[in-house]
Amino acid sequence: MRAFARNLAAIIPLARCNATATTAAAPSSLVLKVGDTLRERRRFTDGEVEAYAAMSGDRNPVHLDDAFARQVGGFGRGRVVHGMLVASLFPALIAAHFPGAVYARQSLKFAAPVYVGDKVLVQVQALHIRASTKHIVKFGTKCFTSDSDDLLAVDGEAMAVLPSLYLRQQLNQILIGGFAIFGPLNLSFSMAGATTTSSPLRRMESVCRHLLPASPPILYQNPLGAIRLESSPVIIGGMVLDIHAKPSMQPHPGTTVPGMVKYVSGGVARNIAECICKLETRPFMISVVGNDMAGDFLLKYWRSAGLCTDVSNVFDGSGELIAGVASVGAVEKFLSPSWICQFRLHISTAPLLMLDANLSPDSLEAACKIAHESGVPVFFEPVSLAKGSRIAPIAKYITYTSPNEIELVAMANSLSPPEKYTFVKMEQSKNKAKAVEYLFEMLSPAMFFLLEKGIKFLLVTLGSNGVFVCCKESTSLMDQRKSEMMSFSTPLLQKLERCFPSNMLVDLPREGSSRTCVFHFPAVSASVVSLTGAGDCFVGGVISALCGGLGMMQSVAVGIAIAKSSVESEANIPDKFSAATIADDARRTLLSAKMMWCK
Repeated sequence: MRAFARNLAAIIPLARCNATATTAAAPSSLVLKVGDTLRERRRFTDGEVEAYAAMSGDRNPVHLDDAFARQVGGFGRGRVVHGMLVASLFPALIAAHFPGAVYARQSLKFAAPVYVGDKVLVQVQALHIRASTKHIVKFGTKCFTSDSDDLLAVDGEAMAVLPSLYLRQQLNQILIGGFAIFGPLNLSFSMAGATTTSSPLRRMESVCRHLLPASPPILYQNPLGAIRLESSPVIIGGMVLDIHAKPSMQPHPGTTVPGMVKYVSGGVARNIAECICKLETRPFMISVVGNDMAGDFLLKYWRSAGLCTDVSNVFDGSGELIAGVASVGAVEKFLSPSWICQFRLHISTAPLLMLDANLSPDSLEAACKIAHESGVPVFFEPVSLAKGSRIAPIAKYITYTSPNEIELVAMANSLSPPEKYTFVKMEQSKNKAKAVEYLFEMLSPAMFFLLEKGIKFLLVTLGSNGVFVCCKESTSLMDQRKSEMMSFSTPLLQKLERCFPSNMLVDLPREGSSRTCVFHFPAVSASVVSLTGAGDCFVGGVISALCGGLGMMQSVAVGIAIAKSSVESEANIPDKFSAATIADDARRTLLSAKMMWCK
């Protein structure tokens, strides 16, 4: 689209009308703001339509033959302009005001035909602006036809990466009433209220008023405020085919036992993405997939890119995982930094990026750097004891991570602590309070060390003993981003917001505080069927709630409630979630949360 738009702009001069002039300096009024609108009027000629047909190869007779357009195409007034030719005005208009803009995305709906010779009004409005190293802007794009500008011909949305938010100050060609005027006239467009300071500009404005009908200013502010971009959390990692084998009796080495075998879509990142999707938040998943039976199975179930690899798990009679052998080398090989960088725009506009440790260290670092450049929070899922250590070179970029007890210790040890951390499981005890105290005593040194290395929030999963939330400061990252992004308004999140009164909220230390706090959230009692998807559902629930605008502690409570639904299901991810049940479980969990430490 980018190169195509450039070529097209070379053969289609754009009409500029009703311009107001400004001084050569770039005043603050010429900085693009949310709600500002760029407009232009133009008329497509026979020659332009014929030139486009020749260049694009689209010689459909409805564009070139009046009789055919009427009789066969059903267009009563004859030939119609190519829809994509009309749509090309959107990137051309943006590029004319912001040279160097990269047109990244465009959705289109063709609502009515534009006939050859029709005068159209093209409009692009800034709906959301994300300022970083580059400026990512979401535009509403509309094209109206008829003299009263009341017939919508083309509607859609576009996303462009702008090198600057300042409107271009100088145009070398302005087309007025069919006459081209060349030369550096120092003409620019501004919002209403700009003053004319140049004699040539005043003359140009006078010519515009005489030759063209009056229209609103080219650029105006939207007094109703911003329309925010609803972005998707980005999930990067493995997509695999799990083979679940559950014996009907105790397995013995060297022989087979009767049981049940199932193929289940799996992979940490894939599970999390599916969970988020079923919670009515729309994730964007980046992965790779093989061209084989498993790949076909995965793609039929999940219409997205993903990894195809077999994982064979053996469970004991209670549903607990005994052992698993995973072949995920394809993830490391093909889910490369170069592949991830192709989705830079998705990552840099996401409310949150989730990475699983199946990625190679280079790929993890590449994704983290893209997120860091745009201030996107990063959630790291350690996957396993062996792979959790991959956090070492990227710890400074990590906002959230969700290890279990042994993954936590392995992650801390990978960062070269003065002394190695250890974890010894406590003998099973019915006294939950005693078990939680023991776990805190064993794990707190490793938790505090990881916080010192830059991780903002540790969500340590403790199985049936619940979750530790450890943080050093109240870094309200998601709250800040919520002011920039539109929350995902879903029935579940609306119910959850109503079930969490403000006086229930657990206070975090203030931002910049040197205090370290640890909170304990108990697990919700459940009828266990399978535990394989519990951790992934916990993460999916937390991410969905965070992206929906809930606070950190509320989101953890939601994650625990989602995990409870998972352990009661045979599938990695339950087929559906009950909003009422999740809200009730999350409320009870939050009410039972307590502070373990804050110094």
